[in-house]
Amino acid sequence: MGKINSSLLGKILRNGLWQLFSWLPKDSRKAVCQSFYGRGYSDSPKAVADQLLKRGWKVYWTVKGPEEAATLPAGVKPVVVESPRAIYHFCTAGVWVDNCRKWAYTKKRGNTCYVQTWHGFPLKRIEGDAADALPEDYLRAARQDSKMGDLFLSNSRFLTDIYRRGFWYDGEVLEQGFPRNDVLSQPHPEMGEKVRNALGLPAGKRLLLYAPTFRKDKGLAAYDMDYARLVKALEGRFGGEWLILAKLHPNIAEKAAQMDLDPQVIRNASDYPDIQELYLACDAMVTDYSSVMFDYLITGKPCFLYVNDLAAYKGDRNFYFDIDKLPFARAENNDQLVAAVLGFDSQEQAQRVEEFCREFGIVESGDAAGKTVDYLEERLKRQGKG
Repeated sequence: MGKINSSLLGKILRNGLWQLFSWLPKDSRKAVCQSFYGRGYSDSPKAVADQLLKRGWKVYWTVKGPEEAATLPAGVKPVVVESPRAIYHFCTAGVWVDNCRKWAYTKKRGNTCYVQTWHGFPLKRIEGDAADALPEDYLRAARQDSKMGDLFLSNSRFLTDIYRRGFWYDGEVLEQGFPRNDVLSQPHPEMGEKVRNALGLPAGKRLLLYAPTFRKDKGLAAYDMDYARLVKALEGRFGGEWLILAKLHPNIAEKAAQMDLDPQVIRNASDYPDIQELYLACDAMVTDYSSVMFDYLITGKPCFLYVNDLAAYKGDRNFYFDIDKLPFARAENNDQLVAAVLGFDSQEQAQRVEEFCREFGIVESGDAAGKTVDYLEERLKRQGKG
């Protein structure tokens, strides 16, 4: 049986199943993981799941359908989101791992351990800190979700403070970094070939990742970079031949087909499931207000911010701190972007990144996933189930 529909009868069935399955025995070493509401094997839940598998846990993963299920490795079992089978496994698992909020109807059993990895170090205000800009039903569900949480994962003193203040959360926090970023702490030269083969890219070209966030109107007007001119600037500053990979935010990924992309200059990589692999394969990045910049800084590679709608975007949802503190060159038009690329200074960026990390208390241990599973196994020992 697939996803339960949202009709009145469907809601009655769903609530009844949560109550029924909650009477069944639990498997303390079974984990149900979810990433972006069923979008496939990705982000920090993926890294935690990999560690759970290595230590002999049973791992189930929620998916929207066959396309997402195809991303799962051997040993990870798919369950369709909001299906009776998913409810069964949520009710009988000892651990949940998620990077987004749970649906409002979700009911956690007493000693189930809910690990909330979240999905990024924020620039713009979020959750309770942006309550005026968020729907009340979301805020209500978010408060309930935080009450269910047992462990939140953080990459910084700054984010931990936000959890305490803006997430209505007073439980344990593991401040060791985002598990998804563990892979960035070591070089992976094989990743370039993997990405090129998966996307059918020409050999020999250097790659720039363009990874902007979405806008409130879900439009494409902000993505007006002169891609051909940018490629020429990259070739002039760094040498070699360059190709741009565009990865739009999942909320608008399907609109990439509407962009006028010259395949000699730019290719669509929006459907590539693991952006960390793109970080490793690419030689530089352009983004805007996206939290991807705070992951990418780990690589030490050139990063540029193209923010042609800065005033409007900032007015929609204010930032946590002055954008001037960001450690990357910023451009508000194509002329400025070209100048930033041609004038790139690696030592200056490295110094600014170091200062930024020091000010905000950023920590990426390189083993956040392992430390998360250590926590889970220690918890089981305390409960006499390890």
